[in-house]
Amino acid sequence: MNPDVISFSYVLKDQHGAILDSSTAETPITFLVGSGAIIEGLEAPLTTVALNEKQEVIVKAERAYGLPDEKMIQQVDLKLLPVEEIKIGDQFRAGEDQQAPIVRVVAIDDDKVTLDANHPLAGQDLFFEVEVLTRRPATESEMEHGHAHGPGGHQH
Repeated sequence: MNPDVISFSYVLKDQHGAILDSSTAETPITFLVGSGAIIEGLEAPLTTVALNEKQEVIVKAERAYGLPDEKMIQQVDLKLLPVEEIKIGDQFRAGEDQQAPIVRVVAIDDDKVTLDANHPLAGQDLFFEVEVLTRRPATESEMEHGHAHGPGGHQH
């Protein structure tokens, strides 16, 4: 039996109710169940939401972007950064390789900069309002490639 491909729209809020991100029925997220394309704590509930049903899903930090890891925070010399001006909140890739982590500037102290490679939402519970728009069995091609194809999924 093939896994499902699910398309859904969502509104993502933080613990204070501030909207962090969203999609619409015109710009849904489409994923292959079991592919790791969306956070673990959201995938399982989406597999049980009925078609066209709206549901609230709370994803605990551990099943979202994890807890902050102190080893992902380091202080570097300002002169080592590839920019002339920098401010708290700036984000950039920590190397030229596409797999290099994205780091966020969290502190600047004279000639030192503290960089955090944790996901910006690490340590936060996430509050989703989701609506499942479509659900269908994955094609053989999608299973071979490990991701959804077509509108909202990956195109070839």
